[in-house]
Amino acid sequence: MKRTALAHDLEIAPVISGLWQIADQERKEGQLDPDQRVDVMHEFVAAGFTTFDMADHYGSSELIAGHFTARHPTEEVQFLTKWVPPLGSITAKTTREAVDLALERLQTSSLDLLQYHAWRYSDPRWLDGLHHL
Repeated sequence: MKRTALAHDLEIAPVISGLWQIADQERKEGQLDPDQRVDVMHEFVAAGFTTFDMADHYGSSELIAGHFTARHPTEEVQFLTKWVPPLGSITAKTTREAVDLALERLQTSSLDLLQYHAWRYSDPRWLDGLHHL
């Protein structure tokens, strides 16, 4: 499948598989079985859909992706995640903790892409998070 370059060292599939549904499923069904979801993710990867979108607040999406990494360490996948800090003060410490949590959940030493979402751009504290990143 043709890839799209986002940066010199990051190419993604032309279709990104969103994992936001995991949060909805877990609200209805409770915690999902990561190993079972890894099997489903592997079907996507085998079909060429290797790029997954997730977030810190999409249920256990990052944990499931981390299980995928552990079970299939040689697969070429891209995990695009988001950090959505709560409203209020954003410190260097809370920023580092958010990045470390994503690294831990994804079972990796670096993030392919971290998207940063601010709730209110009228509150200039979102710039603190951007600076700390």
